Amino acid sequence: MERRDFLKKAGAGTAVAAGTLAAPAIVKARTEIAMVSTWPRDFPGLGTGAQRFAASLAELSDGRMNVTYYAAGERVKP
Repeated sequence: MERRDFLKKAGAGTAVAAGTLAAPAIVKARTEIAMVSTWPRDFPGLGTGAQRFAASLAELSDGRMNVTYYAAGERVKP
């Protein structure tokens, strides 16, 4: 094996190893989402459905997405 070929393969191997080691840090990123609705918090159907959607999204993403639900009048007073 020539020196140049060896250096190319060693450099490629190092790049692959560095990318593999950095991958778990990228995957564990968390996303925070603020979800605002125009319905009251316990309004049948629309208000409770939005709460269930926020909880389901957090559960299905294994905690990688955190959804904070704000009902009508909670962030901005009327």
